[in-house]
Amino acid sequence: MGTVFNILAGERCLDLVNTLDNRPVPEKKLELLPDYASFAMWAEQAGIISRQKRQRLCEVALADPARATNVLSWVIELRESLYRIFDRIVGEQQPPKSDLDLVAHFLAQSYRAVRFRSTHGVYQLDWQDGEQLESPLWPIVRSASSLLTSPDVKLVRKCSVETCRWLFVDRSKNHSRRWCDMKICGNRTKARKYYSRTKVDAGEGARATQQ
Repeated sequence: MGTVFNILAGERCLDLVNTLDNRPVPEKKLELLPDYASFAMWAEQAGIISRQKRQRLCEVALADPARATNVLSWVIELRESLYRIFDRIVGEQQPPKSDLDLVAHFLAQSYRAVRFRSTHGVYQLDWQDGEQLESPLWPIVRSASSLLTSPDVKLVRKCSVETCRWLFVDRSKNHSRRWCDMKICGNRTKARKYYSRTKVDAGEGARATQQ
């Protein structure tokens, strides 16, 4: 079993951004996509490709490592552009034009592989099945395009934990979500606050006893 990724952002494009862990702490940054196989595993867990597709893509990557390395560099380049775009949007600033242009470039590339799929007479856009190593990128750039042009772009948030700052879409009822994940950063924050309170209370109790 490989790495288990936390898929919790609410959009595939933001889940990709979150594959660089500890981003705000340079000395603790952790690259979660060190190789193509890791990217393929992430894509499977994000619901972008099937297990069978992941296994086949990994076989193709092993047979053509130079191509796999090249595609991984595109993944990282797109990820960092997406980070800068949505980081600026969260800060109510204009995203860099160069990053928007890069996403548009990948989006245009994705339409080369687009097709219409019919389910009970209802048509949807889909991507051709194939063995192109870059194929998992197309649903990601479509996710980014849809989010950027949706009212939900105003709901993009950063985790309030300073050492995390993962991105997510806050679709909670009152739009009051503060953490990327309650079980991870939420509980840690509450535990730290509890510890601080009990430490203060203990100190005050000790001073009262001494008096």
